[in-house]
Amino acid sequence: MLDKAALLGIARADIERAVLERHGARRRNSRSADWMLTSGRLVIAYDHPDHDDHATARVITLWRRR
Repeated sequence: MLDKAALLGIARADIERAVLERHGARRRNSRSADWMLTSGRLVIAYDHPDHDDHATARVITLWRRR
């Protein structure tokens, strides 16, 4: 995921901030990740909790909307 973020020019801190700030606005995802959220043009698919760790979210993939 960090490689893809680098290719897209997205800082890790921006991804972390989006997940923390927008977690309440997430929606269920029916694909490989449990949740999906949008922050501006950024879309993040992630799992939370990561296994049994409720303090951790695992980002599966991300992309920019057009």
